[in-house]
Amino acid sequence: MVIAVVTLLVLSVVAIGFALMGQRAASKAHRDLQRTTLFDVLTGLPNRARLQETLAALIDAGDGTGPRGAVLLIELSQFEVVNDTYGHEVGDGLLITVVDQLQRVLLDPEQLFRLGGPQFVIVNRSLMESRLAEARANELQSVLALPFRIGSDQLRVATTSGVALIEPRHADADDVLRDVLIALQQAHRVGPSATVVFDQSMRPDLTPTNVERRLRQALDQDEFWLLYLPVVTLDTHELVGVEALLRWADPERGLVSPDQFLPQLEATGLIEPVGDWIVQQVCEQSRAWQQAFPDRELLTTINVSPHQLTFPSFMPRLMAAIESTGADPARICLEITEGPSMANVDSAWAILRDAKDAGIKLALDDFGTGYSSLAYLRRFRLDVLKIDRTFVSGIADNREDAAIAQQLVAMAHALGIAPVAEGVATAEQAQTLHGIGCDFAQGFYFSAPQPVTAIDAMLAKGVVRPADESPGIDWGGRQPEPI
Repeated sequence: MVIAVVTLLVLSVVAIGFALMGQRAASKAHRDLQRTTLFDVLTGLPNRARLQETLAALIDAGDGTGPRGAVLLIELSQFEVVNDTYGHEVGDGLLITVVDQLQRVLLDPEQLFRLGGPQFVIVNRSLMESRLAEARANELQSVLALPFRIGSDQLRVATTSGVALIEPRHADADDVLRDVLIALQQAHRVGPSATVVFDQSMRPDLTPTNVERRLRQALDQDEFWLLYLPVVTLDTHELVGVEALLRWADPERGLVSPDQFLPQLEATGLIEPVGDWIVQQVCEQSRAWQQAFPDRELLTTINVSPHQLTFPSFMPRLMAAIESTGADPARICLEITEGPSMANVDSAWAILRDAKDAGIKLALDDFGTGYSSLAYLRRFRLDVLKIDRTFVSGIADNREDAAIAQQLVAMAHALGIAPVAEGVATAEQAQTLHGIGCDFAQGFYFSAPQPVTAIDAMLAKGVVRPADESPGIDWGGRQPEPI
């Protein structure tokens, strides 16, 4: 009996021992896994995952009133040359030495991370101004400017750095890292030892992963707006029409060029709600001009993409906007663009025929540059023909361009269509167009796209002076770019 009890006790102790050993092994394995997940194996620094956690915590702790610190990204330039020349072991040793140098000069509010490869990130919670963050990045670069010894050789390491503040506009850690990497790319363009601080104008084009979200947000938050490009008579410079042009004031990147977002609107299908918004805005504004200047029959043109004409709801929504605003259909013009993109001409014709029957004008843009110019003229019963700028740009000094433009004007007149020359940029072009019988023109010689207040002033005067004689325009902080 005693022997059995002793044996049982011994077995229990052994089992407990094995259990404790297992727990310690499991705990060690957990610690090893955590360290591998959050720390760089070579340098022992916190890695990208740990950096993202740190940035996310700083963003969450913000009160929305200002920056939460700065991110400094330092990269060793041409590090691959060291690996190729001396081998990867020497390259690894150089990285460890660089880390030692940086850690010696870190300040209390700073944390050092390895982003990957020869890239190191310093997060400084106390830097709230761009100029101070830039100065600190330059200080850290100077620390690494000292020569490093590799055997009997001495090596100087060139560096570049990007800087970004952690701001309330950042949604997550990836937003911050994207900004600082963009700044680093700009620094590469400047050259070795350069430091560049991110600003919103550096934001790249829309990407496939964020395009739909950003465009929906732009529509929901009233980031889209319209400018109006004047159309004038070439003989008296009377303002007779305007073309509505869509612009996007992105709070992250500033003004975005239309060619950067219009294709994405079509690709995502958002051209339908954005197009509805444009129609509503134009109808409201046309009605307002109609009431304010009843003696001026100003024609307001809306650009309509072939994709929009595939929506059965396009025409009902257009007519609903006209009816709800009280706009005169005869003062609204739909401008279509010729070319192979209008795949279903029959469907487009049905919609545009209904528009004509309702009294709405039709215009054809970029005439002469597409594939079916004459067919469009026959099918769509046009009111306005836009002569493409490629024929206008050389009209004053190129006989071929002048001859083509003259024939286009004559053909438009023969068909009872009003010709409008696009992209008129000089007095010589305007004079030549007037000499060949062109009636109307638009372009920067007369005016850039304007806000409503500027069009109001032009309507009050009745004429549009050439741009080089016109006073400056107060844009309210949103200066439009050339179209």
